[in-house]
Amino acid sequence: MKGSVLNMDEQPLKDLLDILLSRLKIDPDDEVAEMRRQWVEIVGPDIAPHTKIFEIRGSVLVVESDHPAWSSMLLMRKKQILARIATQYPGLDIKGLSVKSMR
Repeated sequence: MKGSVLNMDEQPLKDLLDILLSRLKIDPDDEVAEMRRQWVEIVGPDIAPHTKIFEIRGSVLVVESDHPAWSSMLLMRKKQILARIATQYPGLDIKGLSVKSMR
């Protein structure tokens, strides 16, 4: 393409992605960020829209919920959720799950 700013032969797509992530201050190896991106797969498509990761306190994942019913659903799946997190993100060493209200 004439007048193109970038020549894809000179600048591979991976390099462009690395530059973009760096400028956005996003660490592609950040397990917490990856867990946030995979939240639907971790908790399920029914619960995910009603919950979000708030923080990690020590080895406890604190999740916010928009309604007590969704908090209960999340806690009913606690064992499965913690197992998925332990398998996919062992470096985070998450052993517990706590839920708080968004309101």
